[in-house]
Amino acid sequence: METRKVGIMLSELASGSLPVLFRAAGLDFFILDCEHGGFDYGAVSRIVLSARLCGIMCIIRIADNSRKDIQKFMDMGAEGLLLPMTNEAQDIAQVVRYAKYRPVGGRGISTMRAHTLYAPPPIAEYVREANAHTRVYAQIETRRGVQNIAQILSVAGVDGCFVGPNDLSDDLGCLGQAHAQPVLDVISRVGKAAAQQGRQAGIITSDAAYLSAAKGAGFSLFCKGSELNAVKEYCRAVVDDICGE
Repeated sequence: METRKVGIMLSELASGSLPVLFRAAGLDFFILDCEHGGFDYGAVSRIVLSARLCGIMCIIRIADNSRKDIQKFMDMGAEGLLLPMTNEAQDIAQVVRYAKYRPVGGRGISTMRAHTLYAPPPIAEYVREANAHTRVYAQIETRRGVQNIAQILSVAGVDGCFVGPNDLSDDLGCLGQAHAQPVLDVISRVGKAAAQQGRQAGIITSDAAYLSAAKGAGFSLFCKGSELNAVKEYCRAVVDDICGE
């Protein structure tokens, strides 16, 4: 079984110190939410560079698969990209095209940037290393994504997928239901598909039943909660500690 990696979502707090804090806490990765989050390019750049320097993986959840943000985020030094609402193989293939260099993709080349820590090695060597190092993930959160999971994971350059139970349960008609069986069935199906193709499977959730199911299905990437959950839960615990009976 592949070693489990544990991460957290970075939703709103735009501090370059947070990757260092996450690393010190023992986390393996974090997902920087540029789909729902309001991070500007300057904030993303600072957070990503901090992550590279302290040795924690930063996966950026992009808003869509257009070239503009993918090129910028990769040049900032992002190690991975996550495409929400991946429904078809062609959706994630477009991310690979812009995130990886030839012959895998067609990423534009500019090496005196943060992604080389401003010390680019020989270009041919760097292109090979960057392609091997860059991770591309599909977020599976729709019926269509589930139906097409085998084709999505078979795209060259795709490293795996993350199940997103919130939107998935909405699309499956079980939103608000605790440990809904349709979602549990998807977790099992995705785990089998990932294992068959030698890809990583991950999940983004705080639901204990879904986390347990993902462990049982052989998932290796677990993103639980966010920095906002962590701060709020700690503050509640402080209030209870001081004011509780």
